[in-house]
Amino acid sequence: MPGEFYIEGKAEKVDLTQVIEKITSETFGLEVLRDQLDQLGTRGDNIHAQTDKLAGETPVSGSTTQNWQTAEADVVSLGVDNTRYKLHSLLLSIHNLVGTTITVRLYMQVNGAERKVYDQTFDATGDPPGVWVVNGTVGIHELLRVTLQSNNAADNGQAVDYDYMLEAM
Repeated sequence: MPGEFYIEGKAEKVDLTQVIEKITSETFGLEVLRDQLDQLGTRGDNIHAQTDKLAGETPVSGSTTQNWQTAEADVVSLGVDNTRYKLHSLLLSIHNLVGTTITVRLYMQVNGAERKVYDQTFDATGDPPGVWVVNGTVGIHELLRVTLQSNNAADNGQAVDYDYMLEAM
């Protein structure tokens, strides 16, 4: 009879139909197990993608030359519009400048309009040659524009170095 088998040495018969039903039932079914494994794999991929971000982006160092006394000029822009980052540090080197009023400003979109969000003055003759503009973590989600302006015409054409570190969120 189909589905009925005897195991050698046992008097009672074994109904494999029940065993097969149990294996293919919703609780123990292979499809359910495959789905659960797929979901687990997707979750693992998501966790891996997030933990990869913890290493941060490659730190960026560079230099730019502008006419700093003629007008406020861009040093560097950090991040990207509509993309979340953690800004861990931003340093500027004013070692080539001689102005007594070196103004550093940061601008970012606030509700669709660029706004000044930071404004600080340094003295190239008295402050350290490297200045921490951002020395702790701050979240940004729009382009952050860094500018500098000097009160001394001798600073025009001089290089200003920068270094910053971002982490994607």
